[in-house]
Amino acid sequence: MAPHAAAKKYRRPSGSSSSSRKMMQPTSISTTAAAALLLLSCLTTLPTAVIAQKSQAKILETFYDESNGDSWTNRQWNIAEGSSDVCDSKSYPGVTCNDDDKIIEIDLHDCGLAGKVTPWIYALPELTTLTLGDNDIDDAGWDKIADMLSVEDLGYEVGTKLKSLVLTGNKISSMEGIDALADSLKELHLTYNRITGPMPDELFELTNLRVLSISENAITGTIDKRLGTLHHLREFYCYGNMVEGQIPEELGQLKQLQILTFAENQLSGPISSDLVDNLVNLKIFSVHNREEGRGKHNGTIPKFYNHPYLAEIYMDNNAFTGSLPHLLLHELNQTIVDQVTVNLANNQLTGSIPSAYLRFNSLDLDVTGNKISSIDSEICESDSIDNWMNGLVELYGCDAILCDVDYYLPTGKQEDDEVVCKWCDVGTDYMGSVSCASDVLSDLQILAEFYLAVDGPNWAEADGWDVMEQMETSADLTLPDYKDLDIDHCEFYGVECDDNDRVTELKLKGNSLEGLVPASLFDLPELTDLDLSGNGLYFDRDNGFGKIGNAKKLTNVDLSSNDIQTWKGLSAAKSIRELHLDDLYFYSPIDESLYTMEELTILHMQFSGLKGKIPEGISALKNLKALMLYGNSLTGQVPAELGDMPNLWHITLSENDFTGELPAEAFKNLVNLEKFHIHQNDKEKTGITGKLPSFKENTKLHMLDVSSNAMTGEIPDDFMADSVYKGLDDQLMDINLSYNKFTGVIHSSTFKEFSNMKLDLANNEFE
Repeated sequence: MAPHAAAKKYRRPSGSSSSSRKMMQPTSISTTAAAALLLLSCLTTLPTAVIAQKSQAKILETFYDESNGDSWTNRQWNIAEGSSDVCDSKSYPGVTCNDDDKIIEIDLHDCGLAGKVTPWIYALPELTTLTLGDNDIDDAGWDKIADMLSVEDLGYEVGTKLKSLVLTGNKISSMEGIDALADSLKELHLTYNRITGPMPDELFELTNLRVLSISENAITGTIDKRLGTLHHLREFYCYGNMVEGQIPEELGQLKQLQILTFAENQLSGPISSDLVDNLVNLKIFSVHNREEGRGKHNGTIPKFYNHPYLAEIYMDNNAFTGSLPHLLLHELNQTIVDQVTVNLANNQLTGSIPSAYLRFNSLDLDVTGNKISSIDSEICESDSIDNWMNGLVELYGCDAILCDVDYYLPTGKQEDDEVVCKWCDVGTDYMGSVSCASDVLSDLQILAEFYLAVDGPNWAEADGWDVMEQMETSADLTLPDYKDLDIDHCEFYGVECDDNDRVTELKLKGNSLEGLVPASLFDLPELTDLDLSGNGLYFDRDNGFGKIGNAKKLTNVDLSSNDIQTWKGLSAAKSIRELHLDDLYFYSPIDESLYTMEELTILHMQFSGLKGKIPEGISALKNLKALMLYGNSLTGQVPAELGDMPNLWHITLSENDFTGELPAEAFKNLVNLEKFHIHQNDKEKTGITGKLPSFKENTKLHMLDVSSNAMTGEIPDDFMADSVYKGLDDQLMDINLSYNKFTGVIHSSTFKEFSNMKLDLANNEFE
């Protein structure tokens, strides 16, 4: 974003006003305006001097107060000293003024702001840019703008100049009222917030937007066709959500669109040629996915024929079929576009790389992980492709594009001097192969190595496995005696296979396994479910998780009750969704690397020796539904960050050493919560203090246990007032508030509407 031409941050020295904050006096204003502002007292604490000469300072003062100003970091304003010169960079760092002393820009990114943005910030008459990213804001103040606009005789128009609003990395969950900024707003950045559900209706009122970023939220449903009505849109970012279905052709109406990304969603189906053909101004197009096999886009690759500026295409890790289009980017203007990047890796493309691509001066083409059979001979013989693959073709020839048939590399192509494409003695079917069959252990060999390493002959159950009882090594499988047995590993106890006889599940819970699990176990290419709980296993010499990250399709894992003591290697297993690590020996805080496992939906770590506070950042696990931390030694307060995890339905924090109050405001956001436990068995412990939240917003909550803590006050009048289970017989309401210090009167009206309830209020201080 270009800086405002008239902007200057160093206008004059500070100290133009010596008045203290308490001594600031409003100048006179009209009776009409005063009365109108009085009506707004419910909206804000802004003094009635808003229209006076010092109104900008008053607005900033209110903004400071309502966004937890005393706790700001990096850029602290000198509000307490009463400076009214908002253009003084020493008193108001991050504020930029024009030559008329009007604020045109506020930049307070990563400054520790929290809570809400006063709606009066949008009343600054010349403000064009407001940057508040990477803070802790949960209320942008938009829903009060319309009320503010209804006040007459303000002396100037409100919110008509704001062009760029950056709230990336906050806790915004609602866009209600933002349409009041529709006339001027051109850039809106809301990446990494907590917007849930379908695309908000308010988005489609912002018809002047040029840039819209709503990536990394929890947006669901399909792509709203009304997106095609934002005709001025040039950049749209919606990666990292949970959007489903196809990209609608209505988006083809966005004639000015230059950047379009729906990567890392749950989209499917083909990419319409009509859609693509209409987006002639595209520069970047992305529907890629992070992991192989995750994307569901299919059909053929569009030609992108008439796109003179399209320099980057990312469609990797999907299910596209057919051949590479000969006319790909046929109308590309290479006087403008120096480098072309096309990533189509890990699809199901066939055929050859055509000689027509010789028209590209500099091409970075990734087609590894497909079924490419050849590269047109003219390409490899040409002297004009030295700049291809970022100059690597000049060094390594066509091996820099793809290893030839019968050769392989884990990367599918040569990328440095030391690692060259290797000969595969049993041949490969396609170019760009990442493995050789003779180098890869069969599933049976891997299981045999596992069986022998972890005391297989002494297992409690070993049906099928016991045929290998007399083996010395897995290599014995090649001996005639074993070959003649025609061993079927899919019939082994605890093993499940797919239709191609590849192992998908290995479940040997409590089966007397002992010893070091060989790293090769995680080379089972189709393994999705692993349950080795209740044994005596360890996975590397550091008592960590070994090479678990090599199992790229592993989704459900239970390693409870084994000899695991460190976190080493765990975070490499990015595909895991359900993880059970109960009864282990960590004796340490939760390792923050766990927060990079963003696919997790269920996390069990009960009786695992966890200590200290729950580290900041747990909200990165935005897909988590169940968090079970029973029976550890965790301390500090229950983190308010849990409120940023809207999918949570079951939380168990009982039998720890948590203190302080429950984060009531955060719990309001957990609309899917059904079970919450934070009881103590040791009634001598202090535990949780403060008042009982109403849980009014947690309409699905039916199991609540806060017993044996030190909570005080009365049971809220609206306790569970909006529960969906009122009057229903088929759902037990199990509520335990016993052994606290609750007071007051127990009103029958609080509980009488529940037809099926188990309620324990014993040992409190009720009247």
